[in-house]
Amino acid sequence: MVYLTRKTTRGQQYWYLVKSFKFNGRSEKVQHYLGPEEPGEQELERLKAVHGPKLELAAVERMAKASAGMFRTPYLDLKALKGLERLKFLRRVQNRLQDDPEAWAREARRTELAAVYGNLLLTSEPLSREQAEAVLLHDRAPSGIPLTRVLEVLALRRIHREAGERVARLDRRSILKLHHELREGQDDGGQLRQVSASLPGSAFVPPPPVLVEDELEALLEWWHDPSPLHPFERAALFHHRLLQLHPFVAGNGLVARLVLEGMCARVGLPPPLWEREDRSSYLSALVAGDRGDRGRLISGFWKMYRRQHRTGVRGGLEALPAEPRQAHLEAF
Repeated sequence: MVYLTRKTTRGQQYWYLVKSFKFNGRSEKVQHYLGPEEPGEQELERLKAVHGPKLELAAVERMAKASAGMFRTPYLDLKALKGLERLKFLRRVQNRLQDDPEAWAREARRTELAAVYGNLLLTSEPLSREQAEAVLLHDRAPSGIPLTRVLEVLALRRIHREAGERVARLDRRSILKLHHELREGQDDGGQLRQVSASLPGSAFVPPPPVLVEDELEALLEWWHDPSPLHPFERAALFHHRLLQLHPFVAGNGLVARLVLEGMCARVGLPPPLWEREDRSSYLSALVAGDRGDRGRLISGFWKMYRRQHRTGVRGGLEALPAEPRQAHLEAF
């Protein structure tokens, strides 16, 4: 909330616009000096429209700096941590300021399409954008695409919408359920593999079938333990280890990327929006992780994610909803 306040110093009045916010249970504020004269009602509304967004950004920056300093990590530097926290707090502001339901719905559809299609792009046999849009936007099965693939895309969309809730109760059963829904109509859905596996392009050998369940439980126990790492780093590490375990005969990448989406959603971050050019960098980061280089694994994921969400990571007025502010200014 942005409001007008007055300060008196040595008998002289000074007027400020103030944005108050809460962080870690404390009330804090940022302010903008207006001058010694109290603005009239109409002028005050104009000043709020002009300076309100800047105050919102100043509050976001204050919270991002303080929040980033709470993490202890050898992987991402402070600038990267601030970028992630800035993106998180900006999303809260965007949701609060966006008072146009149609604009909000359009953005939600755009993000959903980009997230689901991006997940598919990283598979060994990606669909074309036209095929994905036929299913996701028009509920139409493209010719030449097996029904099981269409069901897979529809399941990806449904689970994307529920990803945060699914990860909130993440355990072996919920991961098996994710796989079962994605593999609808196929015999291996929800079943841990009972055969040996390999990772194409990597020297790492997944554990034998007899150890998969125990290794998965150990990974989940690690996830639920407290950690000084940033949630984005932990999500990347979990994603990589889940792929190393290769718990299923097929569909491992889709499941692991859905879990990654959910982990981002749980901490207020947007989902990864993979693009075709990400495939090589994605695989390179995973291979670095297979060699034990966690730094390159996490930095590789961060570079892709930072590019995908460049506007929010950098901050700035362009990251805020433009329609309400512009309409407000045009009224004067």
